[in-house]
Amino acid sequence: MKVIASHYVGDYSWIPTYSNGDYFIYNRSDCELSNRTDVPNKGNADYDKLCYLVDNYWDLPDVFLLTKSNLWKFITPEEFDKVKDNTTFTPLLTQHHKVYEPVCRYVDGIYEEINNSWYAPQFERKFDTYNDWADYMGLPKPDYLRFAPGGSYILTPKEIHKHPRHFYAKMRDTLPHAVLPAEAHYCERSYYTLWS
Repeated sequence: MKVIASHYVGDYSWIPTYSNGDYFIYNRSDCELSNRTDVPNKGNADYDKLCYLVDNYWDLPDVFLLTKSNLWKFITPEEFDKVKDNTTFTPLLTQHHKVYEPVCRYVDGIYEEINNSWYAPQFERKFDTYNDWADYMGLPKPDYLRFAPGGSYILTPKEIHKHPRHFYAKMRDTLPHAVLPAEAHYCERSYYTLWS
């Protein structure tokens, strides 16, 4: 499985091993990494993920992992080992997040959180809430958003091609106005809906 990772901080040493050397890193750090392209630190990791989808839309690997380099922050190595060989859509997340009913919980193995944009005020943003952004993107606005915290997924072209290339370009273009925009959190909370 090819690994596509955005790196800023964290342990990236797992990537060459788990990918059997088939990986590519968007590097936002000063690290001297192999198989990388150095990119500006803007739009959070989601900018890099969406750049990859836009730039490679017609030439995606059969199976690939789209992730941040600090994957172990969001899933344990033991949990990852159980799913790392999957060849179909797989959200990557620990099953041990703290839950607070009715704010956040697990439903059928996926984490879900109340859709009230509680996190948005602490970030620079062009869209005040997830729902404002969802209106712009033409996405549903459910009471709860299901997602994999960290936004890491095993994917195939089938999932990506559920939406046209210009959709991902439009989504990406909501991000580069800040290093850590609220819109990156909106993207992260939309991927499960886009690809499941």
